[in-house]
Amino acid sequence: MNACLRRLGLLLLLAASGCVQAQDAAPAADAPLVASDAWIRTPPPGSPVMAGYVTLRNDGVREVRFAKLRSDAFGAIEIHEMRDSGGMMRMRPVPELVIQPGDTETLAPGGLHLMLFRPTRELADGTKVTIDLLIEDGAPMPVEFELRADAP
Repeated sequence: MNACLRRLGLLLLLAASGCVQAQDAAPAADAPLVASDAWIRTPPPGSPVMAGYVTLRNDGVREVRFAKLRSDAFGAIEIHEMRDSGGMMRMRPVPELVIQPGDTETLAPGGLHLMLFRPTRELADGTKVTIDLLIEDGAPMPVEFELRADAP
């Protein structure tokens, strides 16, 4: 009888430790974003403005919100959007980007994109630069962008 109770107690202890481990692992599933296909269109030499594109996927359990971006490679970075307005394409700043859990937001030519102002150095095809997405909770998310003549 005592041996059965010890085994039962051991099984309960092992089951409880598995539950604690599962709870500890849960925050890792709340990673903010996954970035892919990050690129900047190679501009003509001396251009003060460039456009950047990236696909952002929210694999977490909360929405991810950001409005600010920074990089040592640029004086300023803004999120912009192209929209058809009465048959005319117009560009306007977007105050913030919100990506819901499970959603993907693609910043691409002709739609949402990054406007990169005042490069701090000459950037040529193949150059890689890091842009930090400043997530609302304060954590910067560095994303490496490559200058390319065409989309990847």
